Amino acid sequence: MRGALPGGVGLCIAGGVATLTLERPTTRNRLDPDLLAGVVRACETIDDDPEVRVTVLLGQGPHFCAGLPRGMSGLPPGWPDAIAAVAGLARPVIAAVAGDATGWGLGLALAADLRVAATTAIFQLPGLSRGTFGSGGTIARLTRLIGPGRTAELVLLERAVDARTALAWGLVSSVVPVARLRGEAARLAGILARKAPRALELAKETVTRALDLPLDDGCRLEHDCYVLLQTTADRREGVAAFLARREPRFTGQ
Repeated sequence: MRGALPGGVGLCIAGGVATLTLERPTTRNRLDPDLLAGVVRACETIDDDPEVRVTVLLGQGPHFCAGLPRGMSGLPPGWPDAIAAVAGLARPVIAAVAGDATGWGLGLALAADLRVAATTAIFQLPGLSRGTFGSGGTIARLTRLIGPGRTAELVLLERAVDARTALAWGLVSSVVPVARLRGEAARLAGILARKAPRALELAKETVTRALDLPLDDGCRLEHDCYVLLQTTADRREGVAAFLARREPRFTGQ
């Protein structure tokens, strides 16, 4: 499947990988209402497709996303919430970030499970000097990912963090030249697309909820998901493929 959705969003689904592209390069892919709605629509399509095992999120042109339209720090009532839609996808999301990931654009990248960055990437959460700060769950996700001290640098000092610093802080998992960004995201997506769909879903849920639960409850969730996976056809196929020394043929059952 390949096509453009309303609002300047492209969606291509092939080989178990959904590629969701923000296609407003002249605005640095700023999230106006139409673009937000397009991302939400794309996420609905992805979640409804049982063949999709991983999503790659990227921006057309030199920038990932410069956030909301100028002068805005949060969503007005009634605007679609693209960050929540991306974060709510059942299976893993990889954000491929080049150029600006600013404000809500940073929030969109943080809604992904994995982030790869081009050497041109800049992560920033401006606004405090104008009497406001980022919304959309950006600060909450940043604090969980990189800790309160480094989050304070981004929020209080409005620091622009380059790709190498983002790598050192654990904000991204790898940094590559801009010409290799899509290839690196595709490589990671290919690894995930070969894994069992239900296992991907439960592994993502376990990781996502880990910091929100007391330790005992987190361990119990992990154990329950492990036990549930032992009852699946994909688990049996995984064992059979290992013993036969062949690639597994997972079906999501």
